[in-house]
Amino acid sequence: MLCRACGADMIATEYCSSCNEAVLWKCTSCEKENDKSVHTYHPRRPESSRTVSVVGTLVGLASGLYVMAPI
Repeated sequence: MLCRACGADMIATEYCSSCNEAVLWKCTSCEKENDKSVHTYHPRRPESSRTVSVVGTLVGLASGLYVMAPI
């Protein structure tokens, strides 16, 4: 991506937490930032799969299959 102000290359400085696409770019020459992109749609897992994931984790913790360790 090129800077609209000076034509130099721009580098990604911030990424979307859901899809990891660049949402904010900064010029390597004049330090100008472009407008931040807004992502309004990201596919979501169905509610049932999230429930299964949570229940599976709880069952694993209760049965001793998983061990919680402090970080």
